[in-house]
Amino acid sequence: MSSNGNALRNGNGNGNGNHSHEQGLRVHHLANLGGLIALAGLDLEPPDFLLGALLSVAEETGKLTASQRAQVAAIGRRKLDERATGKRAWKSWRRAQELHAVTLSTVQVRDIIEALGGHAPENPTHLMLALSQALTEAVSEAD
Repeated sequence: MSSNGNALRNGNGNGNGNHSHEQGLRVHHLANLGGLIALAGLDLEPPDFLLGALLSVAEETGKLTASQRAQVAAIGRRKLDERATGKRAWKSWRRAQELHAVTLSTVQVRDIIEALGGHAPENPTHLMLALSQALTEAVSEAD
């Protein structure tokens, strides 16, 4: 197989299974952008809507004055500051509790609550409280 075939087989374009420093920086940058989308609460939107929203924002961005851009940036900066503070507090608490990160879908959390004999609320923002209560009750019943 040619070196071009190897590059295609490895999927990263350089043929040796490793990526360049520049590619790594690009991936890191794109991951950070994805984090910003999640922080804005848009990560669960369908791709067509999300892209449409971003295109709309891009169009409006060109119309902003310097003062308006500064106001928008200040809103973002406050959210990033809150997030940084919250992340530090969460990491510290998680380390102290020796917790393990688990990502579950809404459906999976509902299934666990119901398997524990609890009632899964319709409002997804109440699921974690309901899960905690169901776990507490299950432990109490086991004792």
